[in-house]
Amino acid sequence: MWIKIIIVLLFVANIVALSGAFYTLLLDQGRGGKRTANLLLVRVALALLLLGVVVYGVWSGDLGIAAPWHADNRPLN
Repeated sequence: MWIKIIIVLLFVANIVALSGAFYTLLLDQGRGGKRTANLLLVRVALALLLLGVVVYGVWSGDLGIAAPWHADNRPLN
């Protein structure tokens, strides 16, 4: 359960960093500020952390495939 909460928080933080970078891009308008680049670097770090958490969740068995079309979830005839 905790891993799903961490995934949602990382995803929201990723969206916030991306929107912050967009806001600073519009605000600076090409004046050579490094705020946009720094926020995009934070976004990439958050995305890598999110990917790592998902891989750990699948590896540990806390996350799995629950799609109805997946072969393990089909009823046996």
